[in-house]
Amino acid sequence: MIVNLQCEDNDDSQNSARDCGLEATFIKDVDNIDELGNASGSAIKMLDDCSYVGVGHRAGVPWVTKFDESGNQVWDKIFDEIPVPQGNYGNGLIYATGVDKTDDGGLIIVCATTSTHPSYNASGRIIKVDSSGVPEWIREFPTNRPYHGRDVIQTMEGDYLVVGSWYTTSAVTNEKSAFMARYDVDGNLIWIERYGGECDEDEFQAVIQKPDGGFIAVGKFEHESPDYNCDFYGYTDLWFVSTDSDGQIILETKTGESYWESAFDIVDIGDGTYGLAGRRRHQKRKPSNAWYIRMDESGNVVSEWHEPDYVNSSGRNDALYNLVLLSDRETVVALGYKDDGDGNSQYLWALNAKTSEEIWHTSYNEPGRGYSLGMSDAHDGGIVFFGKRETGRLKIFKTDENVVAYKVEVIEKEKAATSEKVFDLASFVSLGDVEHGKKVFKKCAACHSIKQGGKNKIGPALWSVMQRKSGELSDYNLSLIHI
Repeated sequence: MIVNLQCEDNDDSQNSARDCGLEATFIKDVDNIDELGNASGSAIKMLDDCSYVGVGHRAGVPWVTKFDESGNQVWDKIFDEIPVPQGNYGNGLIYATGVDKTDDGGLIIVCATTSTHPSYNASGRIIKVDSSGVPEWIREFPTNRPYHGRDVIQTMEGDYLVVGSWYTTSAVTNEKSAFMARYDVDGNLIWIERYGGECDEDEFQAVIQKPDGGFIAVGKFEHESPDYNCDFYGYTDLWFVSTDSDGQIILETKTGESYWESAFDIVDIGDGTYGLAGRRRHQKRKPSNAWYIRMDESGNVVSEWHEPDYVNSSGRNDALYNLVLLSDRETVVALGYKDDGDGNSQYLWALNAKTSEEIWHTSYNEPGRGYSLGMSDAHDGGIVFFGKRETGRLKIFKTDENVVAYKVEVIEKEKAATSEKVFDLASFVSLGDVEHGKKVFKKCAACHSIKQGGKNKIGPALWSVMQRKSGELSDYNLSLIHI
């Protein structure tokens, strides 16, 4: 049974956080899809008032939504005051890519644009809104070329830091295409620094602040190879850059081999090391594999995990995009996607944060249903994330602390007293109602497949379950309680 928990406004965030933690699991549609069109998600953040905020885009412009612990929408906002980019090749797109909460109860949001052609004259934005989603200020990044903001944080000093990339006019430019920018609370640019080499695809994807006030940004660094130079199509290394509080580089490392490696997210493990989500393709005719790396503060690899290579499937491009460190401080959950052979499907991976060993992985949608981005830890110790199912429409998924994405309610009825030790299955089944069973099983279908040859999801596949022993599946890691 799920009970709605109403959290009262309280200036003491610690008291508010203590009242949060409603144990709920759900899969909810994003509201107003029929009226406003489908949404696309990019990031989710847990807030102090027993709620969450997610960002992405709808109708070609940035979008933000706030929802409570039960997944009910509190409010949403489409930034239609930002014009949809128009150019020589039709409509462009400006979309929110990152969000962080601010000390005044509001939000800071960063945006990118898909339009790089000069005819669009479009660039990304940084947006400050209040606790109800009302814009306080909107700033376009300062250039006549498109900027792509990828992540934003409120710093320990209370102002804002943005990272991303900007469009350069040709491949060999020395214009350094990654950037880091700092803004004050009123939206005034304090400083902006650019980073990179001679190629044009260097970019930052995520940033965190270090205890000393400096920053670590991660992404990809483009380099030439024996096959291609960056004037045609360069390869990339995973890029780790440590700066001081003014954005000046203290150190940087580039991790990878001859082909494509990159990072998309970073979390502080809490022991002087950091977990990074990314992808790697170390061999030219092999696929890109999902990749988790633990690095020290100098950018050295301490441990790592990656998927095994597929056979003759160089077109597959699996990746990890978002990371959450669970409350045990020992486990990270990664959100990403992999190609199941019928197209991309969204997956969750659990990994030991320090040894980088895989604990389990699972998909919660059918092959080829697509994927979305955005994940956060939850008030009750679980996680909440954007995803897609069946129709391809955006949904909000909430798991429990064991990362089970749907809690099945068991209604216990009066038990008939019997001294019989033999259970008559045929008689028991005859008491059921097939149509009612189909309806009830819709809950179970979120975690289990009943098709012949169906794959394991969050729960194991159930085909021929009556004929197999408990814990028998070799490709599914059951906890000891189930064995």
